[in-house]
Amino acid sequence: MPSAPFPVLPYIVASLAYFIISDLWYMPLFGRAWSKEVGAQGSSKGMLPVLIGHFVSSFVFALAVYFLLAFGNLSGMRGALLMTLALGLLFGVASNAGKFLFQRKPRLFFIDSAFNLVAVFAVALILSLWH
Repeated sequence: MPSAPFPVLPYIVASLAYFIISDLWYMPLFGRAWSKEVGAQGSSKGMLPVLIGHFVSSFVFALAVYFLLAFGNLSGMRGALLMTLALGLLFGVASNAGKFLFQRKPRLFFIDSAFNLVAVFAVALILSLWH
């Protein structure tokens, strides 16, 4: 990854990709199963603060991935795969495992862990290929 200047456009695209993937993942793709597992109600009332917070967190996530890619001097498909292994599998899946096993929610574990892998890969791929 180049050390300067900061890649604003790829960063924005990666952030938006994370936001869009999560919205697709938790709404049309796995929304019903996820809602059932967490006991969420069907009301979308009061969702604006949630969406704003989620939008901000997608930028923070993409920024963290950018800095980790730059720090590790990782780029291309190899960089994206290594970042997916490190963040998606070793951190995301591993941290979900304990939480959801104690909650006895294996279905939720698979939904959230698969999201972690897909989202990390997409963000890392965008940032590592577009420089």
